Amino acid sequence: MSAAIAQPAPTNAPIRQISPGIFQVGLVRLNPAEKTVQFPAFVNMTNGLVEYLIVTGTGKLHESVLRTDVEPAQIHVAMLFIGTQGATNSATTNILGDKFRVKISYKSDSAERRADGEEFVFNNKAKVPMSKGAWIYNGSKIVDGTFIAQRDGSIVSIITDPLALANNPRPDRDDDEIWFVNTNSVPPLNTPVEVTFQLEK
Repeated sequence: MSAAIAQPAPTNAPIRQISPGIFQVGLVRLNPAEKTVQFPAFVNMTNGLVEYLIVTGTGKLHESVLRTDVEPAQIHVAMLFIGTQGATNSATTNILGDKFRVKISYKSDSAERRADGEEFVFNNKAKVPMSKGAWIYNGSKIVDGTFIAQRDGSIVSIITDPLALANNPRPDRDDDEIWFVNTNSVPPLNTPVEVTFQLEK
């Protein structure tokens, strides 16, 4: 049985219902029935080596595909609210936790576009985009009362990072020299996007 998921310090934004079945905490919207958590972000890089899919402005912006102004603690509260249960914050190589999908939507030429988060990442070793599939929600870690994902701004990591909220379970996740922005798929720099975490039921 996996360890209990990390509980962050309370946020200043309470969870409130904004419409039937839809709740919000800060800039994060959640739908417990659909097991989804949504928040706004921006395209942060359109080329180059990356280690993260999503970070905040206090995170490693020089190596992340997307950036967001949303607090990791609020994302975590939302994930707990929709039923995220299994996770561990102690592993360093074999990250365990609940499986979820990362979906991204954005507008291009006035048309609505949708993509899986992994489509924005290119495996330069295999010479193909990152394989499609689930990510692992491990829930970060608390050290001396500090929720580390909040401190570090690390939300979804491509390279193994047990201190991020979520991780990549694919082979070669420990190789920090093979993952690049997929320039053929990512929208232009600073394009607003909507990120959806879909917890596998």
